[in-house]
Amino acid sequence: TRCLSDWSSDVCSSDLGKAPIKIGVVVSITGNASSLGEPERNTVELHKEEFSQIAGHPVEWIVRDDGSDPTQAVVQVNRLIGEEKVAAVVCCTITPSSMAIIETVQQNQVPNISLAAGAQIVTPAAERKWVFKTPQNDSLMVDVLTDHMVSHGIKRVAFLGFNDAYGDGGRQAFREVAARKGIEITAEESFARTDKDVSAQVVRMRATNPDAYLIWAIPPGANVAQQNMKDLGIDKPIYQSHGVANRNFLELGGQAVEGTLLPAGKLLAAELLPDSDPQKKVLLDYKQRYEGKYGEGTANTFGGHAYDAMLILKGAIERAVQGGADPADLPAFRAALRDQIEQTRELVGISGIFNYSPDDHHGLDRRAAVMLEVRNNNWALAE
Repeated sequence: TRCLSDWSSDVCSSDLGKAPIKIGVVVSITGNASSLGEPERNTVELHKEEFSQIAGHPVEWIVRDDGSDPTQAVVQVNRLIGEEKVAAVVCCTITPSSMAIIETVQQNQVPNISLAAGAQIVTPAAERKWVFKTPQNDSLMVDVLTDHMVSHGIKRVAFLGFNDAYGDGGRQAFREVAARKGIEITAEESFARTDKDVSAQVVRMRATNPDAYLIWAIPPGANVAQQNMKDLGIDKPIYQSHGVANRNFLELGGQAVEGTLLPAGKLLAAELLPDSDPQKKVLLDYKQRYEGKYGEGTANTFGGHAYDAMLILKGAIERAVQGGADPADLPAFRAALRDQIEQTRELVGISGIFNYSPDDHHGLDRRAAVMLEVRNNNWALAE
């Protein structure tokens, strides 16, 4: 088979008569969420050749930057749908942007796979018909981290989170799970992603004498909060959300993040998993390929979320085409693709093992997470 190479994909002559399929990807390559968006972009670039032909159709992956700005995310998604005529969208890196584009994808009836954590992105599923996501829900991660708290005798916790959709999602999930498990929330404080000092909030939290602290943020804000706690002499356990599960948190934090406890997907501890874990091979293969290109220690769960979206779309495209859907008939193909994403069953990915349904566009269960601890500026399984 003769192949022609262009800027965006390798198209083989045997497929030139078949309608191309375009997938739009909008991530935060720049801005305050770039430590998450860059590995997502890198992952798509690294794997797009592997996913350049699906079910006999050439597939083009079009990557755009939203600058970590929800308004810009809407602009980019509208362009991809209106001008590029994409069959599906993968967007966005952060919860506020993912929430901002919901109306756009729903009205245009274009399936979207979000790479952000907030449960509200996909719940209730009946009102989010066209929206799915790959990261673990806040509630799942809170369940894992509160189990750790309970097993270590922690009963009183002070909470500090972003004053946006990500922070609100974590705050709400923590309230619900803490109440169920007998954990008292001694204080609730918030801060902006761009804040450079949150000492005033930390002082108020410390006055409530908690057994531990929980920060719900991403770098660099998550690091600002933890550094302030260390500067104020706090020596109680500090928990963080899964939003810090990347190398950037370690590099920015240095000694201040030693001992941090967090729930995360299994990628960061892939080598430590038993061989019987069904994710282990997928995780190690992804990690080896990513770090082979971008350097040791660079693979993280956020890039993994993007890889999962590619895997999910590949399976859905194959099933849609086998079922008779024609990519040349874009509205019908988008609808068929949405239906087939929802039919994803026991798909082993980076974030977990996916099982979507009409009632569940999150698709992950407790198999998707482990508790980690920062030791010697690296990730280790928490005790």
